Amino acid sequence: MTTKQSPEETSKLGLLLVDKGFITSEQLHTALRLQRATPPTSPDYKYLGQILVEQKYIDAQQLQFIMQKFGKKSRLGDILVRCKAITEQELQIALAEQRKSGERLGTVLLKKSMVSDETMRQALSSQLNIPYIDISRLNIDHNLTKIINRDYAFKHKIIPISMTDTSITLAMDDPTNTDVASELEMFTRLKVNIVTSSQSAIKGAFNRLYPGENQSGSSDTTLDDDSDTSLDISFDLDDESTDEIRKPQYVEAHESKRADLVVQKILGWALQKQASDIHMENLDHHMVIRFRIDGLLQEFDLGSLQDDINLFHREMVSRIKILGKLDIAERRLAQDGSFRSHIVRNGEKTNIDFRISIVPSYYGENIVIRILDSQKAPSTIENLKFSSKLTEKMTKLFMANTGIILVTGPTGSGKSTTLQSGLLTAYRPGLKVVTAEDPIEYVYDHFMQCEVNEKIGLTFASYIRVFLRHDPEIIMIGEIRDSETAEMAIRAAQTGHLVLSTLHTNDSLGAISRLAGLGIDPSMISSSLIGVISQRLARRVCENCAEPYTPAPDLINEFFPAPPTDIEWRKGTGCDRCNHTGYKGRVAIAELWEPSHHDMLLINKKAEFEELKISARNSTIPLIEEAVIKLKAGETTLDELTRIIPFSFIEDYREQQRLQLQS
Repeated sequence: MTTKQSPEETSKLGLLLVDKGFITSEQLHTALRLQRATPPTSPDYKYLGQILVEQKYIDAQQLQFIMQKFGKKSRLGDILVRCKAITEQELQIALAEQRKSGERLGTVLLKKSMVSDETMRQALSSQLNIPYIDISRLNIDHNLTKIINRDYAFKHKIIPISMTDTSITLAMDDPTNTDVASELEMFTRLKVNIVTSSQSAIKGAFNRLYPGENQSGSSDTTLDDDSDTSLDISFDLDDESTDEIRKPQYVEAHESKRADLVVQKILGWALQKQASDIHMENLDHHMVIRFRIDGLLQEFDLGSLQDDINLFHREMVSRIKILGKLDIAERRLAQDGSFRSHIVRNGEKTNIDFRISIVPSYYGENIVIRILDSQKAPSTIENLKFSSKLTEKMTKLFMANTGIILVTGPTGSGKSTTLQSGLLTAYRPGLKVVTAEDPIEYVYDHFMQCEVNEKIGLTFASYIRVFLRHDPEIIMIGEIRDSETAEMAIRAAQTGHLVLSTLHTNDSLGAISRLAGLGIDPSMISSSLIGVISQRLARRVCENCAEPYTPAPDLINEFFPAPPTDIEWRKGTGCDRCNHTGYKGRVAIAELWEPSHHDMLLINKKAEFEELKISARNSTIPLIEEAVIKLKAGETTLDELTRIIPFSFIEDYREQQRLQLQS
């Protein structure tokens, strides 16, 4: 880190200001002459920007704009070293501590008593041409809390101290953080003036301006009284339209009436309930919020929060659009976006990604938010908790060097999770792994991951063509949707690559019919296909309220030709932990078909499906067999299995059991 601007940096800044029309060449030469009159080692030495402001060639706001826009932002450490408030050695010590703790540099310097708060503020105000005032003596208008709410002010350590029709003045704990000023200018359409004050004065002003609030020392908003999880999402200010310059809207000050906090509470509720998706559906004069938990949509009694949702449902849509960087003025077309925040679990931060999909409907825009928790990212096949037999065979399958492996099943059956788990199982140091995904849900360090964008021609098929020139050993394709992708994937498998992908089919054998329907020659399928996994997700019995029970006789007879004696039936009675459903979490149930030599011959000669089905029984671990293993372990129930498993599977299993009893 340098402690002063080099001549080259000074020249670049000056030329940039001339080029953008802020100053003239003559003004630049005058300022440079004044700067050279003071030795760089002198405490009176000034930056070029300071001189330009003192000479009234530009104002402080213009200087901040150009520095922010073109990456010339002042750094606190540079300023303090330049002013000789700290030494270069002290700065390096503080920076090392900052990298460990994640705290702001100013906080570290104060903790280590390297500089006093007063000295740091005075240095900043002098070097940045920002007024230093004692805001403890000011009488601040409480109506300003309606412009900047408590959470936003607390997170960024800013205090609104005055406002006119065209501007707002903020006291900032860190006046170098021009990002906040730019953000507020964009949303309020007001000019933001920055001043600074002592840390104690800012804290005192905060307490006076936002009385009766909990100041716990954290900007995170607690989600639930009995939880150690918190969400760090702060956003504010009305942004209903960008069509005209808007005045700040004075909304109800109480935080339960603020649309941004309503959205925050909904996101928090979803995280607490471990939902995978949030559905926000606009109806006539109200909005329905539903959460997809363990694969099923559930609606909860949100109490007084529902009143706020109904009152602010339009503003909520705008705020979600702002978070997802979408066009808030566009209400006729579907839009997709995303944003990232983090939650704090047991004192540790975890990144959470939110994917947004907005679709206009009769009563307004409906929103679905997909929640992607990095702590729930797929790991390896072993962690999917299949039976030991299936885990062993699948692990061996993914260690193959060439061929294509397909994961099949309906939407929401966990195909992507199993596919990525297989990819992580297959990966070994020294291998090149490339993926094409739509979209990328989890990022891994050792893979080259690419996102599909059909609008600009980046399709699964086009990526495969490019991947083959990148010398990979493993190629993952998110989904085979069309004949071009299918053909390219098969050809890649035939040329010595391990290819992993998914298909939408009901069972493993359905992959053959699907590929044939996409125009793939049977000989190409038989020469490259090494395994097909078909799976479902069953809800897991809640361990907190599980108890023995006996299913209805009709339900048992639907599955078994005779009541089994080796199953200890369990079900959940319903409790707060499982939202009174009796189920908490899900368990994967899968089948694995590894085509035998005889299966390949039948595929190659286009044999009838029934003939292939009979042959494949000898090379398949059936789905229903895995389901019964989970049933015997008390992990799920017969009711749940009949819900997710096709009736033809159950009927075939019952017939096989009946034949075994007769023999």
